[in-house]
Amino acid sequence: MSNVEAICGEYPSNFEKADIASDPNYVFVNDPNYSGRQLFDSEGSSVIVNSFVECEHYVAGGWGFTPIQSLEITLHNYLFIFVAILVGVRFVLKKYKVF
Repeated sequence: MSNVEAICGEYPSNFEKADIASDPNYVFVNDPNYSGRQLFDSEGSSVIVNSFVECEHYVAGGWGFTPIQSLEITLHNYLFIFVAILVGVRFVLKKYKVF
């Protein structure tokens, strides 16, 4: 299952991918049969999409994070940096036989 399908749902049977990038005046049309979804980017900004075409466009562009997922990624990065600094400090202290 692709990321688009996991977030937006299954591709509709009559889906045709629109060339949105080449049309700066493209307007997404609300689909009354599509239940809106709120998407987040990696910086925590959010957007509500109201059609599969719009959802697919945003998810393909990197949207689809959840605030919890973003927080978890940040915490993992901080933990990695902390452990790397500890290993570096221990290496320097051991090299100079401080302990």
